[in-house]
Amino acid sequence: MKRVVSVLFVLAAVTAVNTAVLGAATNRVKVTLYYEHLCPDSIRWVSAQLAPNYDALRDFMEIEFIPFGKAKSINGGESFQCQHGPKECQGNMLQACVLHYLPEQQDRQVSYVACQMNFSADPAGWQCVEQSEAHLQSVRNCDEGVLRTQLLLEAERRTQQIPLTFVPTIVFNGKFDQTLQDRALKDFRGVMCELTNKRVTGC
Repeated sequence: MKRVVSVLFVLAAVTAVNTAVLGAATNRVKVTLYYEHLCPDSIRWVSAQLAPNYDALRDFMEIEFIPFGKAKSINGGESFQCQHGPKECQGNMLQACVLHYLPEQQDRQVSYVACQMNFSADPAGWQCVEQSEAHLQSVRNCDEGVLRTQLLLEAERRTQQIPLTFVPTIVFNGKFDQTLQDRALKDFRGVMCELTNKRVTGC
């Protein structure tokens, strides 16, 4: 009887640990960034808010990048118009391609976006692509083929699901909140501290 109780106790303990681990993994704040390749405000936010705070926040969030902003497709993706001109459309497509080939690799995605969304970065984008660890030939094939159009159309579809009036827009847990948006533009870490119940170091 004692052995049975002991076994049941161990199983219960293991289950509790596994549940705690799963809870920690799934209890992350989902952050979605809607931005543009050449947008100064997008570059400023990534450089001043995301990049310097990422190491402290990485275990408490899942971030998704949507490079589209106030662009729009023409004739179902035959062409695109972007807020900062054709070079931005090209950059949005290139970023979409790179992110596509870094799936479920948050650290690498953030590293790539932080590299590209920097005022000193090459606007064409290929220097950061080469540093991204994405498969270079796959990215080139994407950027020269139909996949880049498909990815940008999907980015447009996602962007149209929120009331985007300013770029960048930061959405938390899949629901746009203007108050959180306004605060996150200047204090992303503070918002994350609040949403994680101050589990982030330094809150």
